[in-house]
Amino acid sequence: MDNKDLLIASAARLYSMGIDLEAARDRLRQLVEQGVPYNSNEMKQAVQDFKELDRKWKELEKQHLELRDEVTKK
Repeated sequence: MDNKDLLIASAARLYSMGIDLEAARDRLRQLVEQGVPYNSNEMKQAVQDFKELDRKWKELEKQHLELRDEVTKK
């Protein structure tokens, strides 16, 4: 698999993870709208899940941008 193929695969993973990240954000929004206490286990888990997805998304985005820069320099 060459770098262009890797770049396309990386973009697809970013897109998919972005959908998951937005779902986690929506889950947090729903919990807030439902009045779930911020210190409840349910809210804490939702925040933790969101933060973990956000961290992974940012890491993947960084790798994707580095690969994009590498591919476009050729």
